[in-house]
Amino acid sequence: MKGAMTRIRKDLVPTTTVALSIALLALRLTVGWGMFEAGKGKVYKLMGQCAQDPLPDCEKDARDGCGKDQACLGKVDAQCTADRKASCEEQGQRAIEWFGSLTIAGIDDFKLPGGGKLFFTLAATTETLFGVLLMIGLFARVAALPLVFTMTIAVLTAHWESVGLSMGFVSEVAFIYWVCLWVIAAGGPGRISIDAKLAK
Repeated sequence: MKGAMTRIRKDLVPTTTVALSIALLALRLTVGWGMFEAGKGKVYKLMGQCAQDPLPDCEKDARDGCGKDQACLGKVDAQCTADRKASCEEQGQRAIEWFGSLTIAGIDDFKLPGGGKLFFTLAATTETLFGVLLMIGLFARVAALPLVFTMTIAVLTAHWESVGLSMGFVSEVAFIYWVCLWVIAAGGPGRISIDAKLAK
């Protein structure tokens, strides 16, 4: 029995530092990119910009509506630019207001302090900056901790409805990131990282 257990540990569990480092690299790149993309989207919204064109067919639709009216056609580009700007600013404002409406643990009178803009800005900055640090493996263990906090807030607010006896929250992306970030915080970035190079 002891021999079988030794063989299982030796053959099935990757004990080499290289294998673990490759796994940690894959984990860092996946979680780091996910955090960076989420943060980048929030930064766009804070700046009143859109990551994607909110009105892709604006010019075509406007020109079709103008027909052969040259005065109308001459205003299409400027009008579409203004409409896109207004649409992006509205999306950003709606996102901030939604953040401000979130309650902690489903308690109506228990909201994030400072209103939506404060925590929206903090989430945008944290996810973008520390997501990049995770991907390149620089100060990775330290970078994982603010992201753990951000994902904790996300689980307690935006994803709180999934928390319960059904264990539905384990499939929430925020919770999966939370677990992965704890692995990085505890285990470090592995040998394929800037941290490992700096430690030599």
